[in-house]
Amino acid sequence: GTNATAKSIEMSILMLRDEEMKVTQKLALQLKRAIEAAVVLVHPDWASTGAVGEEIQAFSDFLVYALDSDSVLGHWAVAVFDEASGFVDVYRGRHYGKIYPPIKVKRRSGESGKRRTKWKYKDCDEATKRATTLTLRYIPGHYQPL
Repeated sequence: GTNATAKSIEMSILMLRDEEMKVTQKLALQLKRAIEAAVVLVHPDWASTGAVGEEIQAFSDFLVYALDSDSVLGHWAVAVFDEASGFVDVYRGRHYGKIYPPIKVKRRSGESGKRRTKWKYKDCDEATKRATTLTLRYIPGHYQPL
């Protein structure tokens, strides 16, 4: 009775942790690829020279390329705690603190009266800022989410 139920609960928790780890690893790989894609947009030659790719470790210095974009990553901030040096690097996206996606605003331009589309970002609340701040721990050769 009670012992079997306890074992069943333990197994369920272990399976949940395993699933959580798989989701975290998949998300980390997607994030690495999105950051590398932003790098390659600015430095296309780096892909052919092997500076970025599946078997190459990502560097936190690459974050500036993704955070400077108009993608959802441009709305994030990232703090990297470097265990080896003891330093913390903080990267802030170009649109950090703004709601994603932007809203479309139609405006008339000058004397011609033609309508132009402009995108506008609204400020977000403190809870959203916290939710879009990623904290990582860097152990030489590996980044871990905190």
